[in-house]
Amino acid sequence: MNDLTNPTTYENPLLNNVITNNSNINDEHLSPGIRNLRKWLGKPFRVVITDGRVLVGFFNCTDKDSNIVLSMCAEYLEEGQDARMLGNVMIPGKHIVSVSIDLPADKVYASKPVVSS
Repeated sequence: MNDLTNPTTYENPLLNNVITNNSNINDEHLSPGIRNLRKWLGKPFRVVITDGRVLVGFFNCTDKDSNIVLSMCAEYLEEGQDARMLGNVMIPGKHIVSVSIDLPADKVYASKPVVSS
């Protein structure tokens, strides 16, 4: 029987495969890679894609094909141009050139893309 008052004792094995940022969930069975993914949930990501666009938003999820979903995503076409707000965006893994994590808060929605050095 499921103990709904204790979120760390799920009997359904499918629920143990869900990655969440809920700190009450026991993660001792998770791999180091999945633990890192869990830490990155909700963090600002800067993603450069193959056509040169820069997408900046908050990391929501990924899958086995390396697709990434960002929320509150802004798109930058060229350096120096204003951003275009897109909302929720799924970026196919095959189009990702680079990902930057943990941008400073003042750089998340800068008027031009953050250039990494």
